Amino acid sequence: MRSIKIIAGVMAATASLYIPSALSAPPTIYSGSGADATTALDAFRAAIGGVRNNAGPEASGRREISWDGVRLDGTDANPNTQVVDLGHTVIIPVDRFRAQGALFEDPYAVSGDGFASVNPGTARQFPAFSPNNTFVMQDETPYQFDDRFIGQSFTIPGTATAAGTRGFGAIFIDVEKAGSSNIEYFGHDASGHEVSLGTFAVPTGTSGEPQFLGVLFDSPVVTDVNLTVGTNTPFNFDGTSFQSFGGENLAAGTDLAVTDDFVFAEPTMAAAIPEPSSYALMLAGLCLLGFTVRHKARFNLV
Repeated sequence: MRSIKIIAGVMAATASLYIPSALSAPPTIYSGSGADATTALDAFRAAIGGVRNNAGPEASGRREISWDGVRLDGTDANPNTQVVDLGHTVIIPVDRFRAQGALFEDPYAVSGDGFASVNPGTARQFPAFSPNNTFVMQDETPYQFDDRFIGQSFTIPGTATAAGTRGFGAIFIDVEKAGSSNIEYFGHDASGHEVSLGTFAVPTGTSGEPQFLGVLFDSPVVTDVNLTVGTNTPFNFDGTSFQSFGGENLAAGTDLAVTDDFVFAEPTMAAAIPEPSSYALMLAGLCLLGFTVRHKARFNLV
């Protein structure tokens, strides 16, 4: 059975999604697991346009981050790269990919061995989609593995100027439990208040398979995205030493996952979305009921 889904407009829904009524069209959702992850990713790429690698404010084309250019020997972005396990896993600074228009909420980890060096219980579980590096969050608190979130905002490539994008998509690896992984999209209204554009579920697959989820809007309304990756983070790192979570246990509700390629439309001046009072309820597939709570640091939760 083919698992790819490319959805446009209002469909028979599996969950609720709030979309600002002033948007001229609902978003298009690209989703696939296993071999169909590549098909969905390629369709998303084609819908956005060709790759752009130079800095500039042009609205056409797309940006891609594969993580494969990150050096794992500690020399990648001196002095801000943190070595977790030399030659295998490092933590990159939040502005490592500012040239592509990406600014991360926290420093996150890049690994060349599927994070097996920092969690042997996941050995061979996370084969890279585009060899060899993969990307995931880590918990900064010893003995805890609860930080499941990757936050990213957009800038005009090569600058610190906040921007918006028409769409964002990501490869996930080894999502096996329904509801364990998703992407929430955010924009800002004319008053500068952050507003959720909806939470979309990552499809599931079998162990080691890639999944793709991308959502494309008709204007650059997306200023931030929040990726929930699995039920727990594979390891924690306090700046000095790391601890491994261990293997996943699907029967007990534990599903570990990582990410690979990020693809998004060229960041440009963000389009404001309507005030929440003008929202209309619409139905769309591949969304989770309600809205997830964002990264605890963003909301100053404890």
